[in-house]
Amino acid sequence: MALLDFVYNRPNRVLELQKKYQADTRPIYLRPAGARVTLATYGVLFSLGMMSTLYGMGCLVTGYGKPAPKDA
Repeated sequence: MALLDFVYNRPNRVLELQKKYQADTRPIYLRPAGARVTLATYGVLFSLGMMSTLYGMGCLVTGYGKPAPKDA
């Protein structure tokens, strides 16, 4: 079946690529292309979200932003 020959009759380059990938001394999570930018963006967004959550919890606990009760 020569029609699909390009699909299943491909050279096996797994060992070559694996040796190249494992020769890198960086941590595994920094090896893919663009990993540093992705991790930095995630870190900034995660930190911003956590700080916003903590700020909101602090406002709820202290009552910041509520109108003062009127004495009758």
